[in-house]
Amino acid sequence: MTEQLAELPYYSAFRGTTNDKAVELSYELNQWFKPEGMVRSFFTSGGSDSVETCLRLARQYHKVRGEGERTKFISLKKGYHGTHFGGASVNGNANFRRNYEPMLAGCFQIAAPWTYRNPFGTDNAEEIANRCIAMLEDEIAFQGADTIAAMIMEPVLGAGGVIVPHKSFMPMVREVCDKHGILLIADEVITAFGRTGDVHGSRLWGVAPDMMCTAKAITNSYFPFGAAMMGEKVVDAFESNKDGLGNIGHGYTYSAHPVGCAAALATLAEIKKAKVWENAKARGIELQNGLAQLKEKHQIVGDTRGIGLMAAIELVDDRPTKTPASKPAIAAAFDAAYEAGVTIRVSGNNIILSPPLVITADDVTRMIGALDKGLSAAAGV
Repeated sequence: MTEQLAELPYYSAFRGTTNDKAVELSYELNQWFKPEGMVRSFFTSGGSDSVETCLRLARQYHKVRGEGERTKFISLKKGYHGTHFGGASVNGNANFRRNYEPMLAGCFQIAAPWTYRNPFGTDNAEEIANRCIAMLEDEIAFQGADTIAAMIMEPVLGAGGVIVPHKSFMPMVREVCDKHGILLIADEVITAFGRTGDVHGSRLWGVAPDMMCTAKAITNSYFPFGAAMMGEKVVDAFESNKDGLGNIGHGYTYSAHPVGCAAALATLAEIKKAKVWENAKARGIELQNGLAQLKEKHQIVGDTRGIGLMAAIELVDDRPTKTPASKPAIAAAFDAAYEAGVTIRVSGNNIILSPPLVITADDVTRMIGALDKGLSAAAGV
């Protein structure tokens, strides 16, 4: 980044201009996501920008193809897609919607494939996945397939509580989207570049989406940066268009910022060299085993879940009824864990854990020890 600041600190990526680092990064991402067929990148300033870009281009894709009535979006309840108006409208969490309503028209949510809490009265993950797919099919039939532009989903739901779907779920979503001509947008702002224990979340489930939203780990947060990536089907529609509908009237002042591109190139090289997804998978197994032991010890723990180095502990006042734990109890858990040397994130009645992908087994042990003290403090409130 320092070298790039001395060479070219900024130049606009509008009107057909670019810079060498943007060209290099475009190639690098093409190689990184070649198995999924991502052939173009649109650079942004972060995750919300990447989501907004994919939503807008999804609508334009259908207009370019002569299906201009395809303007609606389907997403999952508990899903999180950022704070811009489009992303907030496809969010599935009322905390990010209610104070800003009415939201963007044409956005609809179906139940998330959540084993611990769902409207189906079962904890069978595969059955839940099948019922969610039935709801998706029903919603498509109700709205009319020819009015729907895209389905957007996180391969593993992050901010909504680290909800890990059954392995069959995302492949079935891909199948349904293909059947109805609906684009599949994978929001990989959290799950890309190793956190799930695979290179990215879609690959974890063996799915090639039509678009991918990325940010966060692409620069390890050294620079606000993101990339919206497009598959060949989408790109072909734009680049083969001859009547002007394929012209993209969208972009950001800092799109393809050369310092951000330099940061991403350096970060991706380190991620690849260290193969951080392998460490995330190994440490994730240790973390999940430790959380399972905490659940056995502490009645305030209703559920533990996660994959790779993304995990959650759901705190409840009563296990049979799954009544969420009180705010004072959750605050006590946070304070005691902090005093023990571990900072945790609280979201509702969930403790969410997203440790660095380079942590060691000793770090996991330290985390579990601090959480043990936090949960003991919470139980005493």
